[in-house]
Amino acid sequence: MNVKPEYMSFGELFKNSNIFYTPTYQRDYSWEDEQIEQFCGDIQDALMKKKTNKSCEHFFGGVVCAQEKTFGGHRRIENLLVDGQQRLSTIVLFFSVIREVIDDLHCGEDKDIQYREMISKDIYKYFYLDERENREIKKHVRIKIGKADNEFYQSLIESNPLKPIRNSHELMLKAKKNFHCFIKDNLFKNKNISECLEIVDDIVKLFEESFLVIHIVTTSIDDAYKLFTVLNDRGINLTEGELLKAYTIGVCSGNASYQRSISDNWDAILKHPSKKVTDYLRWILIMLTGNNVTASSVLEEYKKTIFSESTNKAEINETVAFIRECVEKLEYISNGEWPFESDANNKWHKSKLDLLINRLKHLHAMPLLLGASFSSENNFKNIVNETCKFFIRCKMISDLHASIFSKLYATLALRMHKERDRFEIANLHQAFNTTLIDKDPEDVKFISNVRGLVYQRKGDNKPIKCLLMTIQENWGWLNQPCKGNSLNRLKREDQSVIFDFNSMTLEHIYPYSALQVDKDINMEKVKNNIGNIVLLDPSRNQKNENNSFNYKKTAFENTGIGIHLWISEQAEWTEECVKKLTDIYVDAATKVFSFA
Repeated sequence: MNVKPEYMSFGELFKNSNIFYTPTYQRDYSWEDEQIEQFCGDIQDALMKKKTNKSCEHFFGGVVCAQEKTFGGHRRIENLLVDGQQRLSTIVLFFSVIREVIDDLHCGEDKDIQYREMISKDIYKYFYLDERENREIKKHVRIKIGKADNEFYQSLIESNPLKPIRNSHELMLKAKKNFHCFIKDNLFKNKNISECLEIVDDIVKLFEESFLVIHIVTTSIDDAYKLFTVLNDRGINLTEGELLKAYTIGVCSGNASYQRSISDNWDAILKHPSKKVTDYLRWILIMLTGNNVTASSVLEEYKKTIFSESTNKAEINETVAFIRECVEKLEYISNGEWPFESDANNKWHKSKLDLLINRLKHLHAMPLLLGASFSSENNFKNIVNETCKFFIRCKMISDLHASIFSKLYATLALRMHKERDRFEIANLHQAFNTTLIDKDPEDVKFISNVRGLVYQRKGDNKPIKCLLMTIQENWGWLNQPCKGNSLNRLKREDQSVIFDFNSMTLEHIYPYSALQVDKDINMEKVKNNIGNIVLLDPSRNQKNENNSFNYKKTAFENTGIGIHLWISEQAEWTEECVKKLTDIYVDAATKVFSFA
């Protein structure tokens, strides 16, 4: 590999006949507030040193380019930008802000107008290279960045921004706003027009003379991918998605059609925030392999299993397109939104997905739900519903270790993905039941923990709410003389009422804060036990306040909640009633949260 490094200032880099463009595998614009603040801090620090005649040289790192071909004389030199896109694009963005700011200065005196024109001429080279062709001047943009970002980026440079549609667009827009604030609110504060122009002139001179870079040039585009990989191994901070984009395009070298298709699909994937993309890629990989994969091994696992050396280019192209499809589904599911286009009849099931993802934060289930999304919508409904019960039982009530979900969900996700509409909910029940037999034979831990549930005054009481809501939804099935197995339970579940998790309240039958005249020492000891707690809609709960059982007994009549009928039939509310209700809850829970 022929590499030629040159030490120069940014001014020299742009004064030469260089124009820059990025390869198809380059990352999106990614500088956030921290990098922008550091960049502005470096400029401000150098300005202070310049005022006191101190050395203000500052090294900004390397800019690595591959030059496929160069032109003689003063004609343009096309640089494929392997590394340095973030720095160069940010510098040009910064100078576009300088141009806007000085154009907005109301220069009343001729000398200030002339001064501004001189500065404008000096910074022109950061935006364009003028080349004479056939007696005409042809204007070349100095830097073109990735396909997904370039149109928006150029619109920012030209001060006519398009509507941002990607996370990288938002970052560029934010960077430009931060630069405006830095110049106007910081550097120009309490300064007159002449002083403002002098500050800008000093900044231009810093980039011209003191802000340095190593321009590293290779002579072949074929070396660009190799150099990119070497640089990454030495510490360039790229995400798994960006590296896989580079890798898949590199593997498909020689087929421009596949490279364009792969690049377009990766651009659609990488428009999402990098943290989301990393999660999405991991969940997709788990579904495709049936193995739980740690975050640190995602890249290597993709290379080893999905994009291995034996995978042909057509398969790689198809797989990247499929990953894009998965990401689009995950964007919905990970927000607790329904991934199918359907009518309002799914409100009850949609509420279960929202509960599982947004309320209970059960992200372990994402590969499973992704696999289910490739099945029928009816299958997806049932899988969401039963997974919700499984998580409530295993984690929220039994407090089993979360690792039980990893292997189980991975295996099921792969099977769902492969079988699609042929996957039967009975298979899910069987897998869940096998796990429960292994982890909690005879339901010992589950029963013990249901009995031990206690209302917490300052807690969210999610386990109690979820338990009682699920029992109520299955109350009709529980009271059937021949209940049958879990498949029958699923078919008879009451979906006519959607419980609002946030607004549905928990009521103390014996009041939490009993009036002094109604206080019972023995009942005070058990008032927060599960056997003294019921679901109740907010309006009835508020009317009950802290009244005694005899006063609020009628509030449990005709509520639509099954257990309330039994409560309203009690002559008085005692410790024995608390024990009896606990037993009812335990019996109901072991049936409802069973998958046999």
